[in-house]
Amino acid sequence: MAIETWDSPYIVIWLCLSILAVVLLFGVRGYSDKVSGLEAAGYGMLIIILSGLNGAALGQYMYDDEAKYDVLGVLGNTLGLSGSLLISGFILLIFYRYRVVKHPEEIIVKNGDIEISGSYLLSSLSIILWLGIMLGGIGVGHIVMGLVGDREGLLIASTVLIPIVIAIWLMTKYSKWMFKYIVWVLRRKGLLQVVDDGSKSKDID
Repeated sequence: MAIETWDSPYIVIWLCLSILAVVLLFGVRGYSDKVSGLEAAGYGMLIIILSGLNGAALGQYMYDDEAKYDVLGVLGNTLGLSGSLLISGFILLIFYRYRVVKHPEEIIVKNGDIEISGSYLLSSLSIILWLGIMLGGIGVGHIVMGLVGDREGLLIASTVLIPIVIAIWLMTKYSKWMFKYIVWVLRRKGLLQVVDDGSKSKDID
């Protein structure tokens, strides 16, 4: 079935539900530490592929064949693809949050630096969030390009780059913000472990 025929909202709904089911299954298994590296890669690829199909389906559903610049279609592509990835990443982050609360020894602050134990769940959600931010910036750039249309000028042209620049900035910051949030959760629950210069572990209330 050609993507051009994907103009039904039911296809979008089923794809969204499929993504949610995969994310929840991955999150539960990752929380329980029952996921292998190959399995995590499979879940991650499936989420990315389904998000891509969702972006194509939503973009086709919102497509306006009478408009010179298909802003609505690009908006659908961006929401379906980038939105699905970002929501999936945030849901997996919630599962990771509960995992580190259950196993606080996986994150230790040592001499002011955060040491993190390897986690397939963490690696996958980081990649998914990174892709979501990057593709979101590109998508919004295309939306702005469609809104600008045929208007010329350096200032007008530079507006297309603004969403991409913001996305690049967010890509360099989101990981730091994510771990600040996790550390805040552990500190609030009195579970944050800090290793001082004397190599003695202690909990921070």
